[in-house]
Amino acid sequence: MAQVGELVRSLPYPAIEDGNLSFPDGEYLVENTPQLDGASVVLSHAIKGAALLERLISEGKARYACVVSVPATGYRRLYLSDDARQRVEWDMGVVGEPPMLRPLVVAASKISCVPGPDDGVAEAWQRREIVIPIGARLARHPYLRPTASLQRLLHVVKDEALPAGCFEVKPCEENGFYFKVHAASNLFLFLQGAGDHKDHRSSVLTHVASRCLEILAQEYGKGEGGPKWEPFSNLRALENEFNKLELPVWDADDFAADRVATRWYPYRPPVPSNEE
Repeated sequence: MAQVGELVRSLPYPAIEDGNLSFPDGEYLVENTPQLDGASVVLSHAIKGAALLERLISEGKARYACVVSVPATGYRRLYLSDDARQRVEWDMGVVGEPPMLRPLVVAASKISCVPGPDDGVAEAWQRREIVIPIGARLARHPYLRPTASLQRLLHVVKDEALPAGCFEVKPCEENGFYFKVHAASNLFLFLQGAGDHKDHRSSVLTHVASRCLEILAQEYGKGEGGPKWEPFSNLRALENEFNKLELPVWDADDFAADRVATRWYPYRPPVPSNEE
């Protein structure tokens, strides 16, 4: 349901966003699933309690969208989708750091309509002609801020020179800090789509996380001019995440990569049956 708490400009048509009460029971929900490549997410859009918007989307008059932006550089790009499940990608060489994401629903064409009581709009909008220009925002979700998850710090690449089942982790500072995981062909395919073996995939990632933290402790700890990791926004975000989780940071004197990694991403072994 729309909340009053953010100042918004008055729009000449009903919309779902914070501070706008055009749809009293309207909700715009977005599920954000970061992908393992560290440079894409899958967004699952859902509109509830706003029959007018649901109808416009089903008729192709409105589309799901996402604005990808980096405030520090002014980078901004709009991605459109006809499907409620939308994959959004970016090039780290261009954006420089994990971007901000703002999901939207926008008008795909000029729309003229007269909403009724069944459209979910407030009474003030009912039985009056409304003209919505092309490109107008019909729903706006709060920004999805980048988080310091393991997936956002990893860039997995296929390395056919590695024997089956092997991987190597290397730090990369080319466009902001991240870890490049060189994976053998069979392991690369497994990490991209584990099917029914998600717990096994999670175990591999825990192993990867342990190596990543070991690299941070060995190569990006304390230096003469201060911590070597501080210039990187990704690592500062990771430090904040560790502080929230009450985990020691990699430049702490008693830091142990294996102990911290298995608390950050615990193993999930199967529970043996009574017969076993």
